[in-house]
Amino acid sequence: MDHRTLLAANQALNAFIAFDETPPVGAGPLAGLRLGVKGNIAVQGLANTAGAEARRHATVNRDAPVVATLRAAGAQIVGTLNMHEGALGATTDNKAYGRCINPWRANFSPGGSSGGSGVAIAAGLVDAALGSDTMGSIRLPASYCGVYGWKPSGTLVSQVGVVPLSTTLDQVGPLAKDPETLWAVAKALGAPAPLSSMKGLRFAVARDRAATTPVVQPVFDAACQRLKDAGAEVVGVDLALGFSDVDIVLACLLVCEIEGAREWAIELADPKSGLTEEFRAMLLYGKNSPKARIDQAYETIALAKERLRACLVREGLAGIISPTVSHVAFDHDVSPPIDQAYATMYANVGDLPAISAPMGLIDGLPIGFHAMTAPGSEDIALGLACVFPAMALPVWQGS
Repeated sequence: MDHRTLLAANQALNAFIAFDETPPVGAGPLAGLRLGVKGNIAVQGLANTAGAEARRHATVNRDAPVVATLRAAGAQIVGTLNMHEGALGATTDNKAYGRCINPWRANFSPGGSSGGSGVAIAAGLVDAALGSDTMGSIRLPASYCGVYGWKPSGTLVSQVGVVPLSTTLDQVGPLAKDPETLWAVAKALGAPAPLSSMKGLRFAVARDRAATTPVVQPVFDAACQRLKDAGAEVVGVDLALGFSDVDIVLACLLVCEIEGAREWAIELADPKSGLTEEFRAMLLYGKNSPKARIDQAYETIALAKERLRACLVREGLAGIISPTVSHVAFDHDVSPPIDQAYATMYANVGDLPAISAPMGLIDGLPIGFHAMTAPGSEDIALGLACVFPAMALPVWQGS
């Protein structure tokens, strides 16, 4: 795609915040791959905005290690991508850099907070993109945009040079147009090879979490059958976490607000810094929360992590599967579903590898298959991506 076409597409989509004019290295395993970088990850010479007007001019003088690694492997860094302000939200309706539009349908949200990452891939502007994921911020856009998204675990992928939302929950990882591209980027980042066979692996659907909605159930049933056809066993289990989805999501949100307030302390202290009132209010809620409420949130996350991991061991599971979300993408002008992160947040709580892969269409819009796998089993998560074929890109892009 030439630069003029890229600019024209971006004017309609608001996928990119800024473009990188640095020529690609050329050599290396990722030579020829076009890569976008979420706006909270440092790219040399560009502002590390984290999607906020307050940091529009926060130009950095070196790439984040994750970007430097991919650039050295030959990837062309196209630019930095639009996102939900401060990564605290899942619509990418960004007041400073424009409402990010899902190329599958006019005025529809791509999700977030890595919305620009999903849009740029689905529209054919890049082959892959980096995102960050705190409660599902890579996997939600992957589902809504019909692409692949991998959330690593542990310290596999460096978070140096990334504007954090929550140091407790954050991870950085790639989204890609197909499993082969996802694996190429993951390999460059140090991931193990995808597991070549699902034979003999045991995956579970959680019986004591929110039920799959009737409209999504047939698509998910077909995805489970695809997994069974690949040799895996699919069973039902009770996670027995002792907390509801609402308990967990509220604990996670509070931790994001507490830890986000520390990152944005300078801007919070200046009423004219450029933070939107919505973002400012959320951060101030975290900053001003009483100690007892804060302690309870951290305790809830710690206990849920312990019990989730114990369930995987107790039941002999390779992973826990579900639809990525209970719904498809939605219009920007309606309130986002309250359960957006109900499936995805548990992988952040448990520090588990996770994947979203496109499993089908509902009313012409994509929806993802989600799996969080046993601790450290990045090979299983990446292997699951290979079970699901890539979707054709939306006709909107005209390519």
